[in-house]
Amino acid sequence: MRISEVAARSGVPATTLRYYDGIGLIHAGREPNGYRDYDETVLGRLAFIEAAQRLGLALPEIAELLVVVEGDTCTQVREALHPKLAQRLQELDAHLANLHLLRDRLAAATDQVAACPDSGASCRSECMLLARPHGPCRPGNTDDQRKNQEKQ
Repeated sequence: MRISEVAARSGVPATTLRYYDGIGLIHAGREPNGYRDYDETVLGRLAFIEAAQRLGLALPEIAELLVVVEGDTCTQVREALHPKLAQRLQELDAHLANLHLLRDRLAAATDQVAACPDSGASCRSECMLLARPHGPCRPGNTDDQRKNQEKQ
């Protein structure tokens, strides 16, 4: 198959196919005129690459796995693939924990900013993001109360 047919059948753009060929993920023979000539196995390799990418695996990892998938037994494939997927799952869990923490911080900051009272006094923008607002941004502080606090 020529590159245009592989692209049409797989949904992978020709530029990506050339890139994959260049880094060794797929292989093409060459016709006398220099055109790439792919066999039917390239479609299976492309399907595997796409599935692995959807799981967040990087191209170098995928290249390693392709060697195992095409040359070893199912047991060997499982032994190579399982640790990579487990590691990726741990990385994702850590990322999700960080995202949940960020979400909680954003929710608290949103509530704090919403509770900041109106005031004609100058307000530092960062005071609303501090854990303990001070000055004119402290809820319940009026200008008169703030002036009295400053005198003390």
